[in-house]
Amino acid sequence: MYLRTWFMRVYARLQALADSGRGAQVVLGWGLLQGCIFPGLADLFFLPLALTRPERAYRLALLATLGTFIGSVLLYFLGAQALEWLQGPVANWFGLSPESFAEARTQLARYGAWAIFASTMSPLSTKWTSIASGAVGVPFAQFALALLAGRLLRTMVFAWLVRNGGADFVSQWAARAGISPRA
Repeated sequence: MYLRTWFMRVYARLQALADSGRGAQVVLGWGLLQGCIFPGLADLFFLPLALTRPERAYRLALLATLGTFIGSVLLYFLGAQALEWLQGPVANWFGLSPESFAEARTQLARYGAWAIFASTMSPLSTKWTSIASGAVGVPFAQFALALLAGRLLRTMVFAWLVRNGGADFVSQWAARAGISPRA
């Protein structure tokens, strides 16, 4: 019973946020913060807001993608700037040699785009992938295209699911639970 009451309150607050006009800013802002600072799912605000207002799902998906993309690009450049530091005392402390960095560069040049793309599809954070890509010298265009393709695919699939039955399922469940699905 407590879980039902909690869900009713959360769902009502998400509907109010979606209707307030600030939902898009929250999705973009969270995407940016999640992309470069906070751990957690990038879809934390996008999916619930899209479920409460499915007609906005694709727009929210684009904003979530934009926010996480900007955050990941910032981390890529941070990693690129940290390369000299990483190759110096930190590498020595971890027992990494210049040859191991050269091997990492070779592997990421060969598979880097796929690794970046795969990281965007998984629930794992792309923060480390972004930093590592910059640190070992994955070409920026390769990094950006793989990141953007993966993020867009992920959020657009979620938006499509919301628009094609997901939101209706949640609305029906909410109605059975006694939650007013839409004001």
